[in-house]
Amino acid sequence: MRLWRCWRYGLLVNELRARPERPVLSSLPTLPDLPTSATTLDPAVLIPAPYLIQRAGWNALPLDHTAENENGFFSEANPEGWRTYTEPLAQVYTTAVIHHTVIYEGDDLLTMQEAQRLHQQDRKWADVGYHYLIGKAGAIYEGRSVTVRGVHTAGYNTGTVGVCLMGNFMVDLPTAPQLQALRLVLGWLAQGLQLTHLASHRQFNPETLCPGDNLQPLSAGIGR
Repeated sequence: MRLWRCWRYGLLVNELRARPERPVLSSLPTLPDLPTSATTLDPAVLIPAPYLIQRAGWNALPLDHTAENENGFFSEANPEGWRTYTEPLAQVYTTAVIHHTVIYEGDDLLTMQEAQRLHQQDRKWADVGYHYLIGKAGAIYEGRSVTVRGVHTAGYNTGTVGVCLMGNFMVDLPTAPQLQALRLVLGWLAQGLQLTHLASHRQFNPETLCPGDNLQPLSAGIGR
C-alpha cells in the first residue's frame, strides 16, 4: 500500500530516515458530501470555510519566531524551523492525524488560548501546534495556518495536518457535535488537500496516550 504520496517529492525523506518503522494507517474512510454552504478548498491556497472560527475570533497571540524549539525559519541548514510550504498543498499533504487537547478550561475560547500558551511558553514553539481544533459544541477553530508545517506528531509533521478535539478522552467521551464537526472538517480537508490517509497520534508515536482511549477506537471510522 502506498502510504506516502509525497515520497516522490522528497518532503518526508529526512523524517522517514529518522523513523524507519512506519505505522500501517487506515485509508481515508468514505466521507459525507459537504454542505453547499461550505467553501471549497483550493489545493494551493486555503480558503476558510464559513463555519471556521479564525484566529482573530479566539484572540490568538502573535507568532513568536524567536521560539527556541522551532529555531527560526526553515532552511537547508535549519530543517526544524518554521516552514511555510512553497509547494501546492495537495502535493504536500497525505494524512490527517487526530489528537486531543487533554486540557479543557470549561470554555472553548479559554481552551484555545491555553493551548496556544502551553505550546508557545512551555514547549517553546512559535504557535499552537495543531492546524484545527474542535470545541465541545462542534465549533471548528483555526490554529496554525495549514500553509505552514504543524508541530503535533513527532517525526511526522511534514505532510500531516493536525486536527485536535478539545477534551481529555482518556476520561471523557467526545461529544456528538464534536464527532459530526470532525467528519465535516475531514471531508473538507480531504477534498481540498487530496488526503489519502487517516491516523491517530499514537499510531505514529506509540509512547503517547493521545488521542485518548475513548477516541482512539473511533479514529478509523470517523468518516463512515
